[in-house]
Amino acid sequence: MARRRRERPRRSLWQWFGSALLTFSAVLGAIAIVTVAVCAVFGLRPVVVISGSMEPTLPVGSLVFYRTVPATQVVKGDIVTVPRQDGATGLITHRVKEITTKGGVTTLRLKGDANATEDPLPYVVSSVGSFVGVVPVAGTIALAARTPLGIAAVATYVAALVAVIVFGRRREKAPSRHTAPATHRPAS
Repeated sequence: MARRRRERPRRSLWQWFGSALLTFSAVLGAIAIVTVAVCAVFGLRPVVVISGSMEPTLPVGSLVFYRTVPATQVVKGDIVTVPRQDGATGLITHRVKEITTKGGVTTLRLKGDANATEDPLPYVVSSVGSFVGVVPVAGTIALAARTPLGIAAVATYVAALVAVIVFGRRREKAPSRHTAPATHRPAS
């Protein structure tokens, strides 16, 4: 008695699209969860590189992770993130060129790797963001998601994901081979 090979039903384009979108979303979600957990456990904070002052070490659009440490732990050559000293808001991520500690006050002289000269003002700090790692391009994606076009793209992605979840799971179930065929009763 020859075994009959069960044929799988062919998947539609919608099913392939839905499967790919759900798989991508699951991977993206897992990466996000792991990243948030690692940042929380190890006290890391992300910052986006928006200028070329530290290229090629930290390319524009990279996502840099740092951990806050006392300024007394910094050594010459470290990459640190500190608040700007020129009156503007924001952060600077540069390399330490000189450290001076007097009376418990630490002053740093910093310089971007791609800059010809040191930063014009010293940084008086009690703590700094100590460089831990970098993910190239991730910062560009994070910043793009905050623009009107990026928000529209994220909204479209979420709408497509919802459509796949809601409409993609409607499949007609084939009758089981263990189910008895329906019988018709004559009307009385």
